[in-house]
Amino acid sequence: MSPSIFSCVLCGYIILNYEDPSSASWENQFRLLYISPTGVAVTGVGIYNDPDDGWFIAPRDFNARWDDEGYDVPDTGRVGVFRQDSLNGLHGFPFHEACWSLLDMVYSPEPIPCRTLFQICQSLPCPFTEAGLSWGHSFGGLITVKNQDCYPWEHRFVDRDEDLALFEVARHDPCRVPEIRLLPLEAPKTPQFPSTAQAKSIVPNCFTTLPREICLEIASHLPTVDAFSARRAVRSFIPIFNSNQFWASRFRAGADRCWLFESREWDKTSDWRWLYHRTNTAHRDEGMQNRERVWKLIQQVWRTVCLRGNDLPVLPLARSNLVSPGWLHWSEATGDLDKQTSTEPGYGFGEGCRLFHELQTSLPSHLDQIAFSVIQLGDLEYIAGMRLIPKSGQEIQLGYRTEGNELVLKVPFLQGFNLAVGSRGIQGIQCVLEGRPTSPWVGCTHEAPKTKRLAVSGPIAAIKAGFDSLKGLKMVSLAVAECIPKNDTTKRHSLRDSAFWYPRIPGNNLHLNDDYFTARPTSTARYQPLCWTMFGGPRGSHLRSLTGMSVTSLGTLRGIEFHFNAENVPAASRRLGRYKPSEYAKVMHFDIDGPGGEFITAIEIYVRCCHFREKKTVVNLEFVRKPMTIAAGSTITGFYWSQDEGSLIALGVISESI
Repeated sequence: MSPSIFSCVLCGYIILNYEDPSSASWENQFRLLYISPTGVAVTGVGIYNDPDDGWFIAPRDFNARWDDEGYDVPDTGRVGVFRQDSLNGLHGFPFHEACWSLLDMVYSPEPIPCRTLFQICQSLPCPFTEAGLSWGHSFGGLITVKNQDCYPWEHRFVDRDEDLALFEVARHDPCRVPEIRLLPLEAPKTPQFPSTAQAKSIVPNCFTTLPREICLEIASHLPTVDAFSARRAVRSFIPIFNSNQFWASRFRAGADRCWLFESREWDKTSDWRWLYHRTNTAHRDEGMQNRERVWKLIQQVWRTVCLRGNDLPVLPLARSNLVSPGWLHWSEATGDLDKQTSTEPGYGFGEGCRLFHELQTSLPSHLDQIAFSVIQLGDLEYIAGMRLIPKSGQEIQLGYRTEGNELVLKVPFLQGFNLAVGSRGIQGIQCVLEGRPTSPWVGCTHEAPKTKRLAVSGPIAAIKAGFDSLKGLKMVSLAVAECIPKNDTTKRHSLRDSAFWYPRIPGNNLHLNDDYFTARPTSTARYQPLCWTMFGGPRGSHLRSLTGMSVTSLGTLRGIEFHFNAENVPAASRRLGRYKPSEYAKVMHFDIDGPGGEFITAIEIYVRCCHFREKKTVVNLEFVRKPMTIAAGSTITGFYWSQDEGSLIALGVISESI
């Protein structure tokens, strides 16, 4: 049986002494953040020295260790981690003891909020291709990110490359770094710095009349880059380069060298400029590099956990909304919600997000403003919550509130939302206002599929938001209810308005011919983003340059590339699909005489099986021919498609009147 290898939740490096598994090292000593029938707790220090057994055993007492005299490593101390089943009612997440100590240092003097941290861990996917949780980042470069082969909502963090130089860095203890302990003992060596900068000209401003001491205090609170930008522009800031006080400020909490927490105990008269120079990237050893990497990862966790919970009431749905003159019709948009409903410890999911908690409220009368809170998780920002603010009366909070990172929008006559939604939750939101321009986007819309599904035609009566933890970490679903007449037959929403589109929503001038799109029902009801490209260019401007197309297949259709005799055709117009190249793939080429007036005039597709994750079984072994009819008088200039695991699973045609 192959050994069981797991990685630390915080740093991403394996919890295993790779060279000698049975010997103790920082790499295989751990603590577990676990849940039991009595609640969430943290174990003492255990050692994972038997990967063939594959179970974590640690003393229950936080102050105990595996090597304490009398500790006999009882089997009853086993705890299931990640996808393992719970044992003895215990299940948890492993951390290097060294990484947990750094986490404690970041929170000190406050205690680590273990319950909240456990809930965050529960909300993170545990990909089958990895040994631990995925935060949505590369652990400071430890994991390879395959952006070229995948779309942003697909799982891109799939390859731990042991040949990376950073993998060698990650093998060093980030907590106890010998070189850092020796720094205050080294004799300062004055480096050759550039000559003192002089401001070329003096432009009167608010700083020119300030005393040097005040300018120095201002500079000490600025990032180093900004402080030196000010030094080049304002003469009052020139002396900061030679100020030991300024360089000492680089080592305090939140500054460039905050990861050198040992400096808090160093002599205040130390040569801080030299220490700053000595610890720059060019002069650090691997242990110091790993300290900075892990410290920055922990700071991301700290910022995520430091959220203000929901302490405001919600309004129950008014009964008048549920009876005459109409009833509520809900429209919902979600991330790639895991379809399983189990919340038992030990249940894991490989991608997307989970729904743990929902909040629902009537819209307050005389709604005046909405305040949106945003959090950073991994490399992306997500909507953490929204606060509904009426002109008078009680505010309503759905989800978390992030102090200092909340944007308040004026929303008279709210008529819905446009959303930017990633697989792990709602990344951006825009308010749709009746008879007025839409609001600015809030959050992170870059590389996220967008939808108008919640931009409804009638007034909004209620809002429902779903979150991926019991207290609401990030929003993973949002729904709005409009009050419609009883005798109104709800019309079918267009694919343009209801689907998730990447990189943006197609314009109204484009015919989507969606009556013939085979994946229309699922694209308008679930998280199944549609990509699109205009190989023909705006109004067919590239059609005369089209010379051929190549189709790549490997069991399934992988991608299509278009070839042109012109250099000005954008790269985005030349390709359908993202997939990993393979020497076994089959490529078929078709010539097209675009310069001679030959165009693509008709498309037929053949479908064979159900391609969605919740229905993996083949339901029809025979190919079914599906001709695609385009709008009368239009010309095919583009395609849209859905992709799953490197294959094109649905294809639609875009046409224009040219």
